[in-house]
Amino acid sequence: MLSQLIYASQAVHPMNEDELADLLIAARRHNAHAGLSGMLLYANGSFLQILEGEREALDSLYARIVGDSRHTRLRLLSRAPIEHRKFTQWSMGFEALSDTRLTQVLPGFVPATPYPLVNPDLIRNGTVAEVLLDLYQRNSDAPGATTGAAVPVSTDAA
Repeated sequence: MLSQLIYASQAVHPMNEDELADLLIAARRHNAHAGLSGMLLYANGSFLQILEGEREALDSLYARIVGDSRHTRLRLLSRAPIEHRKFTQWSMGFEALSDTRLTQVLPGFVPATPYPLVNPDLIRNGTVAEVLLDLYQRNSDAPGATTGAAVPVSTDAA
C-alpha cells in the first residue's frame, strides 16, 4: 500500500555543508533503491522530512531513522496511506532554509527560535508540516526556479 510519513527531528550538532551533502547522497541512494521519494528540509539544526513509498519500505527506513545517532527529539507527525505521490521525480529533494526564508514561510518563527522544524509551537502537526514541504516542492517545480529552490533528483540518480 502506497503511504506517506512525515517526521521532524533535531540534529545532535549543527551540520555543516559537507555533512549535509554526505547525508543527502546516502539518502538518495537508499531511497532510489527502496523505491522511496520525498523531501528533506534543514534549518538551524533541525530536520523536517516527508517520505513516500510502499508501507513496508517506509517502516524499514523509519526504524533506521529512529536508531540513527545523528539526531534526537524525533517526532512522528503523520503516517497515512496515499493514492499518489507528490514527489514523484525525487528520491530526496533538499532545501537548507535560512532564518530570512523561515520568517517568510513559517508563521510564528523568529530568528532566535532554536531547532525550528522540530518545535511543536511552530510545526504543530502533520498538516502544518505537509503545507511547508509542499511549498518547497511547488517552488522548485515552477518555471524559472532559481538558486535556493530545492533541486529535484531523479529516483534513478545515486
